Amino acid sequence: MCISLRNAVAVLDHRDGRTPHPGYTCTRHHIGNLGPGDWWFPEPGAAPHTVTDVHRRDGSIILTDQYGIGYPYPADAVIPTAVPDPRITLGPTRAA
Repeated sequence: MCISLRNAVAVLDHRDGRTPHPGYTCTRHHIGNLGPGDWWFPEPGAAPHTVTDVHRRDGSIILTDQYGIGYPYPADAVIPTAVPDPRITLGPTRAA
């Protein structure tokens, strides 16, 4: 993954997870920072999609998601992204 809270153009808000997505923080990133494994929102209000491929050509960048669908953007675009919550929820702990 190439995006993080540190290289975000804007850090917006945290969203608790919903199956099958864990919790994440909504952000905005320059498209040039995204790489395979990163999450972004190609459609408002939908769950984040996972970048599986990035193609750069002639002033545009095409992000391909986990379904094999390509989404073209200008090479200087700032797009809605999601940074996964690093916390790991293991459920209730048992006494030793």
